[in-house]
Amino acid sequence: MKIIQSLTEDARTTYRSMAEVAGVSEATIKNRIDRLIEEGVITKFTVMLDYHKLGRAIKSFIGLKVQPAKLQAIVDHMKVHPDVHVLYRTSGDVDLLFEVIFEKMEDLNTFLETELALDGILGTVVTIVIGPYKRCPWTGL
Repeated sequence: MKIIQSLTEDARTTYRSMAEVAGVSEATIKNRIDRLIEEGVITKFTVMLDYHKLGRAIKSFIGLKVQPAKLQAIVDHMKVHPDVHVLYRTSGDVDLLFEVIFEKMEDLNTFLETELALDGILGTVVTIVIGPYKRCPWTGL
């Protein structure tokens, strides 16, 4: 877990620094990381963006109640939209829950008016994030 924690904090961490923290050799760290990749525990190394610096600080969670027969068509539409960062199938009051991040409130409003006009959407719940108590490690929002 020390290796995973270290890579989660900074995926560019050197084998040497991880070896020092874990008290093992660099070769051991490399072998363990290679095994984690082979086993599918680590699926990719990626970049974390500072969305504030990109001017995109309007974060919202949107829940959709949908007709079961239209679920897959709505999922297919939403999952390719560049502003939809996460998309989940859920139980409870909504069938789908997704996260969007925009530059301005006007952009969110346009998204709501255009993208959520799909056939099969029975209801929406839009929650705008006012401020974080703990920030998302991937978006910083």
